[in-house]
Amino acid sequence: MRNKWVTIASIVITLVALWALNWPTPGLEAKGRIPLVVFLWSVALWILRPIPEYLTAILGAAVMILLKVPGKEVLGGFADPVWWMVTFACILGAAIATTGLGRRIAYTIMDKLGTSPLRLLYGTTMTNNVLAPFTPSNTARGAILYGVTEGICDALGLKAGEKKGDHTLTLANLYINTTNTNMFLTAMGGNALFVALLEKMTGHRVMWSDWFIAAFVPMLPVVLLLPYIVYRLFPPRESEWVRGREFVREQVSRLGPPSRAEKATLVIMLVTLALWATELVHKVPSTTVSFFMAIMLLFPGIGAVSWKDVEKHMPWPMLLWLGFAMGMAGVVNSTGGFKWLVGRFFASSPWVQSLAFAPFMLVVILAIIFIHPLFSGMNAMGMIVIPVVVQLATARGFDPFVAGFLATLAVTTAAFFLPFNSAPNLIFYGSGRFEVSDLLKGAIPLALLIAAALVGALYLWWPLIGLL
Repeated sequence: MRNKWVTIASIVITLVALWALNWPTPGLEAKGRIPLVVFLWSVALWILRPIPEYLTAILGAAVMILLKVPGKEVLGGFADPVWWMVTFACILGAAIATTGLGRRIAYTIMDKLGTSPLRLLYGTTMTNNVLAPFTPSNTARGAILYGVTEGICDALGLKAGEKKGDHTLTLANLYINTTNTNMFLTAMGGNALFVALLEKMTGHRVMWSDWFIAAFVPMLPVVLLLPYIVYRLFPPRESEWVRGREFVREQVSRLGPPSRAEKATLVIMLVTLALWATELVHKVPSTTVSFFMAIMLLFPGIGAVSWKDVEKHMPWPMLLWLGFAMGMAGVVNSTGGFKWLVGRFFASSPWVQSLAFAPFMLVVILAIIFIHPLFSGMNAMGMIVIPVVVQLATARGFDPFVAGFLATLAVTTAAFFLPFNSAPNLIFYGSGRFEVSDLLKGAIPLALLIAAALVGALYLWWPLIGLL
């Protein structure tokens, strides 16, 4: 039934978009109206998902070019340094998966922490946090942890639907996978898109270290408390977990000693993270670091893996979507579409005119977090919300970069209310180990915790580091 309504809605939106191509837009010329209409049509289809996101992006770019938008500008996203940084980070993520380093990290952490239910929750969610900076596809990261959690549940004899603790483990890993996506610039492909969009709209570039400093401190308490909150909300039956330590140690022994490829990947991973985090000191751009990281990983006779090893693990659909979406958004911005849209429909709002910057951002952050249930993915949400916030801030005389960056941090977390809010959610939901009502039961208090963390940062941390 949902597919039927999605198809109908997509057809209606497409017909409206065709009509809107010739819709009078006082103050916005045709060269600005056409990219804006095509972009909004693409965003609507990204939300509905009648076809995969990357196909919508390709189609939207093709339509722009057919309507005489310069192809060089439409395809400009693939020339953006941030796109290349994400691509090379994906190569590192693929190497982590190919060599088995990801599974080794997961089972080693769990073996060291212990295997009581609460310790297992911390072990698996901590693994996600460790892998997050190196896997720009949160879908790929979720898939790795899904395999680990399913293996644990099966080994413990926890059958789907019985809710003896398997739902606890599965939900904790679902929540963390869409919570820590805003802790690192390279934790999700959409982060790169938003950073590129901010640079085009404001002229300010966000470095990997800038993002890390702004997001890590306020979100660290959230990711540390999350497993315990899930444990209390969905208490497992302790008696069902007696084989936990035996299973984890069995998995560690099966892995055997680390291979040369694993050791090399680990060294490259740690060096890359250190260089990303210290960009302010050594002044080597994160993109340049990523180039050399990829060379070290793939160089014949020296590197950890070959291209043949990693290509099947590369998130090609996400990378295609990212490049085309970045290009289209850049065209809309350069032709004045975002500025016109906000000025026409939002800037005259009484609440916008009356608030100072901090209360303005307080409303924006809370609104963004709690409208996540309406969106099918953080990517589509950010493409709507971030340009609006940037232009609203400009209209009020606030710093548009700061407003847009803080809005970005709110967009890139808490997409865990419903299964369709994020692709990894659907992976975990497919296990059959929890219901939608369970998902909502944990999502609401966790969203409140994230909101408190970001609002606290608005008044305490971000002013302290000079962001405000």
